[in-house]
Amino acid sequence: MYRINKIDYFIGVFLSTIINSSKGVPALFDETENSKRVEFSTDTGDFNVYIKYTTRIRKSKVNINGKKKKKMLCNISFSDRDYEILKDSFIREDKENLICLVCTNDKLNETYMAVLTYENAMKCLAHKTSSGNRRITITRTGAEHDFSCYGVNFREEDYIKCPVDCTKFLGLKDDDKEYTTMEA
Repeated sequence: MYRINKIDYFIGVFLSTIINSSKGVPALFDETENSKRVEFSTDTGDFNVYIKYTTRIRKSKVNINGKKKKKMLCNISFSDRDYEILKDSFIREDKENLICLVCTNDKLNETYMAVLTYENAMKCLAHKTSSGNRRITITRTGAEHDFSCYGVNFREEDYIKCPVDCTKFLGLKDDDKEYTTMEA
C-alpha cells in the first residue's frame, strides 16, 4: 500500500480547490518527480505550481485603531535545495509559474493558501536570515481580503499582497464558495 505523506495532503488541498472552483474540468494534472511541483491546465490557463506548507499557524490579537483584531501568521521555510530548484529549474516558459504556500494547524482542520507569482516569491526569498535560512512569512489581520507576504529584510511598505481567495487569483472565481475565512 502507498504511504500518504504530508506533502500529498497539501497538494490535494490545492488541487481540490482548483477542481471545485473551475468552470470546466481541468485538462491535465502532471505531478513531477519531486512531488512539490504540479503542472496543470484549466479553462483559464496553463499553470506550473510549487507547493510548500507549514503546520504551524500562530495567532494573536492586535490593536488597530483602538479595536482588537485577530492576526494569523505563519512562516514557510525554504531549504537551500528548494531555493536552487526554484532558481535553476522551476520556470516553465509556456505556463503561469506560481508558488502556493499552504498554512494549516496540527489537526489539519484550519487551512489557508497564499498564492504568489514566481517573481514575488523570489523577491521574498532573496535574502537569508543570520542563521542562513530563507522563509516567506504570511500574515492576515482580521477579515482583510489579502494576505501580506514578506521575506527576510522586508520593510512593511514592501509587503506583497495576495488575495485570501486564491481562486480569484487563478481566474477561477466562484462567488458561492469561501475557502479560507477568519473573523475580525
